[in-house]
Amino acid sequence: MTTLKDVINNQLQVPYGDIGTSQLAFDEQLCREIQTILKVNNFYHFTIDGLYGKITREALRDFKEAFAISGGDILGPTTAQFLLNLQASTGKATHDFSTKQGTQKAIIHECKRRGLLLNTQIAYVLATVEHETAFSFKPVEEAFFIKPRSRQMAHLRTKSYFPYYGRGYVQLTWKYNYEKYTRKLGTDLVSNPDKVMEPNIALFILVDGILLGEFTGKKLGTYVNGNQTDFLKVRRVINGDDKAKEIKNLANAWLSKLNAESVAFEEVIAESSENPELAQELLGIEELTLMQIMSS
Repeated sequence: MTTLKDVINNQLQVPYGDIGTSQLAFDEQLCREIQTILKVNNFYHFTIDGLYGKITREALRDFKEAFAISGGDILGPTTAQFLLNLQASTGKATHDFSTKQGTQKAIIHECKRRGLLLNTQIAYVLATVEHETAFSFKPVEEAFFIKPRSRQMAHLRTKSYFPYYGRGYVQLTWKYNYEKYTRKLGTDLVSNPDKVMEPNIALFILVDGILLGEFTGKKLGTYVNGNQTDFLKVRRVINGDDKAKEIKNLANAWLSKLNAESVAFEEVIAESSENPELAQELLGIEELTLMQIMSS
């Protein structure tokens, strides 16, 4: 029986493309460990049974794609380390959604946790929320601008998808999407669709949908990655080309802020190599850096 730590320590290379011959098909302990991490982080949505098959293989592929891990269908030390890092980070974050700055910080954290590590990618997620929530950075309902609420609800009741109208940091709409995220989150959004307005739930849906293409079938990484930054076409991940130019401008503004703070942080890291006391403070510096971005 093997563990992910064994894969790292022994520099193992475990092919998993061929289900019948993969070591994962014969190593229930390793398969179960992988399934557990993938399920907690919403890549795997079925029973943790240690049995390797198509569903586990696709979940592992989705994980590697989300974190841009190269190497194809191979579980090696890098993939194993990413899985263990993800396990270590799960459940540690406590976000403050009471302010714009706190919500923006939460979005950055969730993007990084799910593997959206490029400043360009994070900038576009922030810009999307800024636009979709009318700069409030609070979950909103579809047609929230119609006042009073009785008039808003009368308008929404005319929609064929009522009561599954748009809610959240991005507008989650239609019953099948509420069913999809009920399965992913293990929370009944079908019986209680207003739960999508809860910030933690809205945050998960935002990043998961953009990352995996759950909204339109198109993924952020297709348009914004290490080789290209297309802040116009990436709007198709959410809503065709609607307001694409406006959101592009917002994304560029966020990118400038993120890049400026990244340079400052890299300079601090360079100094730390000659200053052991400074090196001990680096974990706290990232928190400070995020707050500087939010308050600028």
